[in-house]
Amino acid sequence: MASISHLFYRFPQKDPQWLTEHKMAMVSNKFLGAVCVRIGFHRHLRHNSSIIEYQIREYVTELQEAERDSNGARNYWTTVKAPPKCLPDIVESYVGAIFVDSGFDYNEVQRFFDTHIEWFFDDMSIYDTFANNHPTTHLHHILTNHIGCRDYRILAQEIPSVDGSVARVIAGVMIHDEVVAEGGAKSGKNAKVKASLVALDLIKGMAPFEFRAKFGCDCKPLEGDGMKVLQEDLVGSAI
Repeated sequence: MASISHLFYRFPQKDPQWLTEHKMAMVSNKFLGAVCVRIGFHRHLRHNSSIIEYQIREYVTELQEAERDSNGARNYWTTVKAPPKCLPDIVESYVGAIFVDSGFDYNEVQRFFDTHIEWFFDDMSIYDTFANNHPTTHLHHILTNHIGCRDYRILAQEIPSVDGSVARVIAGVMIHDEVVAEGGAKSGKNAKVKASLVALDLIKGMAPFEFRAKFGCDCKPLEGDGMKVLQEDLVGSAI
């Protein structure tokens, strides 16, 4: 809520897609892991796993080296690998704890945001391409902006367990009511990522006219979509 409010009131002229994509950077596990290390919370995690200890130590070393070499760039955390999931979990749990412990005083959450989060996002333009690194968002950009297709969906459905094992989720990418890619995982989010990766590999390098021929797409570009789709269609027709 603090991240969304920050963007909404600071950039009232931006559309919902821009706000959503830039919010992704502010609430991502990758960023919150970096915040955890910057505050020093990682030193207080109790565990008895040598694997977790190694993963945290390796991540902290890489993150601190990236910060030293960044020349003050505030997006240094985007250049390192994803943190162990326990680190962003600590930050999220802490924020929830101070909210409850304060008697649900939102000012305490806002104070945490102002102190530890806002500094990283003084210049939001450096995160303009952050969302494109996410497979599902990248797929959306290609289908909507590059190809001009609007009849597509990414769906996920949990598959009940029949033998007591952990239930799985299967996701599919549908284009004009045909499933073109699938992916399975333990959560809907990860299943959609896997399905998106398969779909991206399937349409990689396709010009719009090739996509339309392969998937029977007859979507009409909306006004303001730009000339790229039209230009590539003309090239395809000439070929």
